[in-house]
Amino acid sequence: MKKKLGKFLVLFCIVLFFNCKDDDATTPTPIVLNENLVVYDGYTLFSPLGSNNTFLINNEGFVVNKWESETPALISYLTDEGNLIRAIRQEGSNFTGGGATGAIEILSFEGDELWFWEYNTSNYVLHHDIALLPNGNILATVWELKSGNEAITKGRNPSLLFANEVWPCKVIEIKPLANNQAEIVWEWSVWDHLIQDHDATKENFGIVSEHPELININFSGGDANFNHLNSIDYIEELDQIVVSSRVFNEFWIIDHSTTTAEAASHVGGNSTKGGDLLYRWGNPQAYNSGTSENQRLFGQHDVTWIGNTINNGGNFMVFNNNKFSDKSSIDEILIPQLANGTYELMPNTINLPETSVWSYDNELIFSSRLSGAQRLPNGNTLITEGGAGTLFEINQSGTIIWQYQNPVETNVSIFKVDKYGKNHPAFEGRVLTSLQIEIE
Repeated sequence: MKKKLGKFLVLFCIVLFFNCKDDDATTPTPIVLNENLVVYDGYTLFSPLGSNNTFLINNEGFVVNKWESETPALISYLTDEGNLIRAIRQEGSNFTGGGATGAIEILSFEGDELWFWEYNTSNYVLHHDIALLPNGNILATVWELKSGNEAITKGRNPSLLFANEVWPCKVIEIKPLANNQAEIVWEWSVWDHLIQDHDATKENFGIVSEHPELININFSGGDANFNHLNSIDYIEELDQIVVSSRVFNEFWIIDHSTTTAEAASHVGGNSTKGGDLLYRWGNPQAYNSGTSENQRLFGQHDVTWIGNTINNGGNFMVFNNNKFSDKSSIDEILIPQLANGTYELMPNTINLPETSVWSYDNELIFSSRLSGAQRLPNGNTLITEGGAGTLFEINQSGTIIWQYQNPVETNVSIFKVDKYGKNHPAFEGRVLTSLQIEIE
């Protein structure tokens, strides 16, 4: 899959460049299309970090729908009804980490505000990603504030404290209610599943390598944001959740079938393991196993479940931001899974697999932060190079067949994007044509 740009141009040599954007607002941003290969027939949804608005574009780069707002969104998703759900930044948060949002809004397809909910105080804040559930609820990642004393009680090494506080992540399930209200119907917290080998007087003292189902509170230091979950995805067929921990260089799988009480414990749910990690992958050093030679994820983003279907389907795909010094990779990982949908997370070992089943890298694609990848229904992969705000669609052979550059000059960055097929329920009964407007 490793192809030099020069080889790519010589080998395929059938690239069509649209004219660059000029004063004509109807001209799309430069796009690269390979006419002899099949681009997935759909619409791409993206929220530029430098714009208050969210845009839906066709494969030619023209806007077919625009949602106007007063606040930039970090991420946006479409529901089957055609509503737009945006995670948006709120001012006044005490949490200064990159990715803090603080509120979620729902807009109709026509742009009317249907719901707005803020979860943003001095003690907690929404951050990074959200995931839509089939029942209409929303999963979201949250930072919660714990004092230095609380952290030390959990066995945190005082020398690792930053600003005398820590921000353990938690996941909440939000049920939107009328009048901009919401009910938190389920939650899971890192705080309930910690282990440490620093202070034998604390109740969670243990041998870290013997308990990979638990999270070492002392693995990372120098930042209150000591686990930094930057993406979340829901696995409907297994009722599980997968999150990406950028600081641990791992993704974690947890059981969503639990009650909130079970999620805070070590028993219950389909797995019978409560809220303990069902599996983890990417960096065995995080549970005191292996060495740096065994690390496979490096500051990754956007872990998604892709099942076992097209393209020899590994279970999970991730944008591996810093795998190389000069380029990122998109990796597909086949996690060993038992017939009942559970996993064998073994102590004192480097949990399998040792490597990915599919990987793509290209000198064109590097972003040390942000970014994502989406496996499309036809087997293509849509890649968000977040820092540069560039989107690429590649086919199963790794050929770039579509490219789009975010034209918002104030900040080109994009957290990640999603592409929706033209047969998606959100578009049913709607005629989507070019709006002849400029993205700003």
